[in-house]
Amino acid sequence: MKSDTHARIEHEIAELRGAYPRITSCHSALRTWFEDGAPRHSLWLDIRWPDHQSIVSGPPCGSIEQALQAGFDKARAELGGRHA
Repeated sequence: MKSDTHARIEHEIAELRGAYPRITSCHSALRTWFEDGAPRHSLWLDIRWPDHQSIVSGPPCGSIEQALQAGFDKARAELGGRHA
């Protein structure tokens, strides 16, 4: 599961870089914690391009897949509004 998650994150980052070629770096962190006994997950992205930085923190989700989807959806929405 860990390698599948890592591969998906790398794939999504590559797609972001393809859509926004001015991106110079993108670092990610998948946070996991327990809330009321249930696991919660959130994707954090640090996206940089010349003279700009965007920190994207996805919402807490009940599964890793949901967290990845929500985090990258939020990143695409923010980058699309900024025309990175």
